[in-house]
Amino acid sequence: MRDFFERFKVLVWKELIQFIRSKGLLIFAIYAFTLDIYFAATGISLTLKNAKFFVQDMDMSSVSREYVYKFQKPYFNFQGYILDDKEIEKLLVDDRAIAVIRIPDNFERDFKKGKAEIGLIINGAEIVSSYLFSAYAAQITYNFIMEHFPIKEVGLIEPEGRLYFNQNASSKDFMGISELLTIVTLFLLILPSSAIIREKERGNIEMLVVSPVHNYTFMLAKVVSMSIVILLCTIFSILFILKGVLGIQVKGNLFEFSFFTLIFVFAVSGLSMFIAAISENMLQVSQLSILILVPILYLSGSWTPIEAMPKVLQYLSYLSPLKYYIDGAFGILIKGLSLKDVFYDLLGLLLLGSAVFSAGSYFLSKKV
Repeated sequence: MRDFFERFKVLVWKELIQFIRSKGLLIFAIYAFTLDIYFAATGISLTLKNAKFFVQDMDMSSVSREYVYKFQKPYFNFQGYILDDKEIEKLLVDDRAIAVIRIPDNFERDFKKGKAEIGLIINGAEIVSSYLFSAYAAQITYNFIMEHFPIKEVGLIEPEGRLYFNQNASSKDFMGISELLTIVTLFLLILPSSAIIREKERGNIEMLVVSPVHNYTFMLAKVVSMSIVILLCTIFSILFILKGVLGIQVKGNLFEFSFFTLIFVFAVSGLSMFIAAISENMLQVSQLSILILVPILYLSGSWTPIEAMPKVLQYLSYLSPLKYYIDGAFGILIKGLSLKDVFYDLLGLLLLGSAVFSAGSYFLSKKV
């Protein structure tokens, strides 16, 4: 047993040194766990910001100008007034505006009578921005009407929403953490399999077969060493990128999240060994990693809510280890939950991981 641990320790240390010497993978890892997460959190916004719009005001009254004034920065970016209907189509075709607000003649007179209409022509090519613009404009219009026609005497119900866990409704919290979890998944698919393929390309597999090192010891050393790298990079990214640079409030226990990540590592490493079993070179590793990563991402709920998927895909989502990891990780990091609270996600990872890891190690042992 002592000899086993000595050999295992030497193999793990060898893999860590080889990773550091592999400049391509090292630079890729540094970029992915730092700049990529920062760009995803700050460059992809799920809120409306600086949405360009024009106004066709055929009334030019004080009420119409007051209404247009409600569309303020940083959500909106007023570009000016237009007169001709033909300009509207040209602006939208050229993508110079998200929307055009049309205010008809006699708007002020009809507004005071409670019969006014406003046209909102939206550029549907930019689906996210157009949907948000429509929702924001509807809320502004409602508030504008309530300012001029308060209905206090009938006991109007005014809903007041409260946001838990992300009080500022900042999309960078979701995008930053979601990108980190995606990067962790990608590297779990690439690093262990690439470490094994490098041995194939160098012709070291034959030497390992006749060495006193067992095949399973060799495979486990590859998985453990690369898992250490990924776990350290993940912790670094949380402390210095998510919390330090982006200012995201991480409420959960970092040790519990690390343990949860280790279980996820165990689950996805089986897929990495399967990739190594059927790959002959690094090019095939990268291609198969992307091929496997895409359905894992689709079925995880990170891009589209699982409830919005067809029933068949909802059932298939239980086969995605990232689904359990996202649910548990967001619960721990954002909501401050404990491992006890995310027990079912932990159990799902363990069950799925056991099956995948066993299958992956079996296929790889047949190839080594």
